[in-house]
Amino acid sequence: MREDVHRAVFDDDTDSWVLHTEDDDVVRARVVVAARPAPFVPWIPNLSGRNSFRGESIDAARWDDNFHPAGKRIAVVGTDSFAGHRLDRLRESARSVTVFPHAPRRVTIEIEYWPTRARRRLLRRSRSGPQVAPSIEAITATGIRTVDGAEHPVDAIIYGTGFTIEDDPPLIGAGGVTLRQAWTDGMEPFCGVAVRGFPNYFFIAGPDEGAQARYIAQCVALMHRGGSRRIEVRHSSQQVYNERSQLAPVPPPPVASAFDLSSHAPDYEDTYDGEATLEIGGTRHPVRVRLVGHLDPLDGNYHWQGTVFDAAELSRERVGTLSVGQHSAPARIVERTPWGTHSVAGVGAPPYARHG
Repeated sequence: MREDVHRAVFDDDTDSWVLHTEDDDVVRARVVVAARPAPFVPWIPNLSGRNSFRGESIDAARWDDNFHPAGKRIAVVGTDSFAGHRLDRLRESARSVTVFPHAPRRVTIEIEYWPTRARRRLLRRSRSGPQVAPSIEAITATGIRTVDGAEHPVDAIIYGTGFTIEDDPPLIGAGGVTLRQAWTDGMEPFCGVAVRGFPNYFFIAGPDEGAQARYIAQCVALMHRGGSRRIEVRHSSQQVYNERSQLAPVPPPPVASAFDLSSHAPDYEDTYDGEATLEIGGTRHPVRVRLVGHLDPLDGNYHWQGTVFDAAELSRERVGTLSVGQHSAPARIVERTPWGTHSVAGVGAPPYARHG
């Protein structure tokens, strides 16, 4: 077949995908690998008067090669990576470049791990940047009006305000869930290849297609070894991976520990967020923890992992005991993050009460 698939729906009764092509053919598949761009589209805020602007409007993620900035007054709305990548080149030829900030839709805590000397060297080498204006009140026919009442005449507006999920999602997962519903808190795929709620469905979107393809092959091999019709990333695996990837590159975990092979796996596994005591190197540390866990049907063991907050500088010991009330469990310190928190994991009964 050489047909584009415009809609894919998961059939919970048969654990298979129903694919609808542009030629109105219907195909069933046990596993789908979508080697196509991810279903994200540039997002432009609905600013007052946006459609009244008489100049050029461009989305930084869908750059128009016919746009020539030379001699023009350019407004850049938002500072996503696509817009930021264009700023220096725009300043080389444009008459002026003014950045208008737009409130982010998602905020992460600043990672304070820059060594002081490195930061100073960067500051010494930095050039003066573009002008930064107050927030936007409205778009006018000739430019932008900001909240302080000032009018900013511009010839072109470039939007760098991020991405969203397509309004008409072509992908419907288990129980009728859409990608927009699965990612209410933001786009969080697991290793870029899988999403909780979409069993047997994998993405290859780059940049390292080879590594993604090899990881997907391991998932399919695990299905065959277990004689399963279904494989789905665990909620805890997806959550922990995305939390850690905010700090540093994260290697993909072993497939067997990250995926479920059953349709009976709970949507949200056992969790605990609260006070605890970490005993390590002979010292007891009162801490706050956020932990998640699941029962692995392959090895029959309970696996839990999470983050330790508010811990003082720990000893070099990697093994200790984590206690929550009357529950205690051996714990392994995996790493110290740039935020000063610690990643922790364990196998066996967790240090918190399980549900059910």
